[in-house]
Amino acid sequence: MKFVGFRMLAATAIMSLCGAPAVSADPANITVALIPSESAAQVYYAQDLGYFKAAGLNVTLTPMPASPPIIAAVSSGAADIGNSVVGSAVAARSRGIAVKFFAAAGLYLSTAPTARLVGLKGSAFHTGADLAGKTIAVTGLADLTYYATKQWVEATGGNPNSMKFIELPEPEMLPALKEHRIDAGILIEPFIAGAGDDVASIAPIDDFVSKRFLATGWISSDAWLAAHPDLAVKFAAVMKQTAEWANTHRPDSAQILLKYTKLTPEIVARMQRATYGTALEPGLLQPVIDNAAKYGSFPRAVTAAELTWTPPGK
Repeated sequence: MKFVGFRMLAATAIMSLCGAPAVSADPANITVALIPSESAAQVYYAQDLGYFKAAGLNVTLTPMPASPPIIAAVSSGAADIGNSVVGSAVAARSRGIAVKFFAAAGLYLSTAPTARLVGLKGSAFHTGADLAGKTIAVTGLADLTYYATKQWVEATGGNPNSMKFIELPEPEMLPALKEHRIDAGILIEPFIAGAGDDVASIAPIDDFVSKRFLATGWISSDAWLAAHPDLAVKFAAVMKQTAEWANTHRPDSAQILLKYTKLTPEIVARMQRATYGTALEPGLLQPVIDNAAKYGSFPRAVTAAELTWTPPGK
C-alpha cells in the first residue's frame, strides 16, 4: 500500500511538471474504445499506474474489433475517445465523418517493424513480381495493409492488378496460409511472434510508405473536442506521460500487458514491442495520407492539418 501511495504521488507530481491541468474534485467520466492490442496499450498502462486517476479522469475501456466500428462509436457519441489507425480516420474524414486525432499512439519505425508480409516457411516469394497470380490476404481493402502492400508490389517490379487481394482478420491469417487458401498475408504483432517458425518474412511493407510514421492515434469527434477541450488536454497529457514511461520500461509494461490481454509470456518475450509517439505531429500522419490518396478511392482529399486537433489558444 505504501508503494501504491508513493506511485500515485509521483504520478501527480509528474503531471504537474508536464503542465497538465489541475485535478478537479470530482473525476470526469470518459469512455474509451480500443482494439485490445499493444498499439493501444497506453491506456492499460495509464490505468494500472494511476496516471488517469492523478489527472482526475475516470476511464472506462471498451474493447472493439477494428478501427471502423471504433470510429462509428466515437462519431455517434457511444464512446468519447477511440484508438484508430490513421488510414481509417482518413477514409472517415473524407466521407464527412467528423473525427480527428488529438494524441499520438503507436509509431511505425523501420528499425523495429511491427508488421510484415509473410508466406509459409520455405516459400520463394521475395518481390512483387514473384506474387503475380497469387492470393494475398490483408486486414481490409481500405486500410494501410492493403495500400502499403500495393505500394511495395509496384516498388519491387510487380503489378497489383495481377494478384488477388482478400480480407481476413489477423487470427485467420496463419490458418489460411497453412491450408493454402492464400499464398501470402499481412501479419502484425503479436501474430508475427505467435506464428514463430511456421512463416517466412517476405517484406516489411510499411517501409515503403515511410521509415517512420504514426500508425495509430487517439481520436474523438469534432463535437466532443469542442465541448470538452479540457478533458482532451488532460487525456493527451496522460498519453504523453505514459508513452515516455512505456518506451523506457519494457519489462514493467510487459507485465501490465499480460494482465489486460490474452497474450502469453512467451509471445510477449518474442514479439517486437511497440514504440509510442510522444507528440502529435501532422508530419507523421502525412506518409499514410499520401499512401491512401494514391491507392485508395475517397470522395475528397484530406490534409494532415484538418485531421489533427489543436487545443484552444495554441
